Amino acid sequence: MHLFHERGFGGVGVDLIGEKAGMSGPAIYRYFSGKDEILMTLLDEAIDRVLMSTGGQFDDPREELEHLVRGHVQRALEERELISVWTRERNSIPTAYRSRLSARIERYIDRWVDCLHACYPNQSRDVLNAAVHATHGLIDSTYMWPEKSLRTAGLAEILTGMALQGLEWLGTDAPDTATAPTSVRQKKPPIAARGNAAAQPQGA
Repeated sequence: MHLFHERGFGGVGVDLIGEKAGMSGPAIYRYFSGKDEILMTLLDEAIDRVLMSTGGQFDDPREELEHLVRGHVQRALEERELISVWTRERNSIPTAYRSRLSARIERYIDRWVDCLHACYPNQSRDVLNAAVHATHGLIDSTYMWPEKSLRTAGLAEILTGMALQGLEWLGTDAPDTATAPTSVRQKKPPIAARGNAAAQPQGA
């Protein structure tokens, strides 16, 4: 995990993995068929840990949504190296492993989309799916952050709050963004602009 995080999947050979594990490179084949299976094992572990943090059943979809966001944030901050492998190396998986992994990822995404649909029923599933990926992108990007930023006090709450506030946009009366991006952009000026407009006389 550390080597894939540090050097990327393509930059790590079996001999180096064996050296870091305190054995010869060929000895790795006693446990794994090769580097591909090691990567797949790590990605499965990443999914397992995220699912453990976000599991549960809820009667209130908004309570479930906050639980999903907090659980994902927790894993991203506590498992940075694993999340970096998960985020960067999914496309490195050989075809033989992809269908099973894709099915697990899709089930996780579908749970988010179902929850968002219960919270924001006026939005299409395509828009909700895009919102899920945008939210995960915000949270998972922490693996690239400098250490100083990661030491920010209350970082988990900051990420959780930003994600939830961003998703709240789905509840506005804007039309489906997939069909009218221009009208959505024109609907509301930036916050700073709205503040300045309030101080200006009509017609300014």
